[in-house]
Amino acid sequence: METSDISMLTEERAVVRTGATVEDYMIFEDATEVRHEFHNGDIIIMPGASPFHERLIMRLAYILGNQLPEPEYTTYGSGLKVAVPTYNRILYPDISIVRGEPVFIQQHGYQLTNPTVIIEILSPSTAGYDLSDKFDYYRSIPSLEEIAFFEQQMPSVRLFRLNTQGRWELVEPENGLIEFTAIQATVNLAEVYPSNR
Repeated sequence: METSDISMLTEERAVVRTGATVEDYMIFEDATEVRHEFHNGDIIIMPGASPFHERLIMRLAYILGNQLPEPEYTTYGSGLKVAVPTYNRILYPDISIVRGEPVFIQQHGYQLTNPTVIIEILSPSTAGYDLSDKFDYYRSIPSLEEIAFFEQQMPSVRLFRLNTQGRWELVEPENGLIEFTAIQATVNLAEVYPSNR
């Protein structure tokens, strides 16, 4: 396990097993109701989500799903694993969107290999990890073009887009609108964050 990973672990994100192979992890994950991530041989328990966190995921999936016709686009929720082979990781993004045909590794379950857009909801217990190590892991996925981090506690989003020079740049919302150019979809922050929770 990398030093930066250790610093990001909390009581809610504890290592429950070390020295595991991907196959060990997939078998382990199939046998439990609690979700875990795979980090280069370590199996790490994921914290539970708050009701507001889950509502944000559902709102975003609904808003985006209504703009993205199938089969050109496919939207997945937080229950689908995404493979990150460069770092030997298997992660659970809150939302994954694929433009075109989804490609999976099928080994004791499914691991998506070609997301176009990934969205994470930042909770107090995971924000540090999501914006540092996990952001690095996601950026190594060759198919990925945009990554968005929505704040759980306030109407705010950080959208990162891969530019034509191969660099990730921060894209600011305009008039409360987030433009996902990779999938030709728009999200209005006012629809994501209603005034009354």
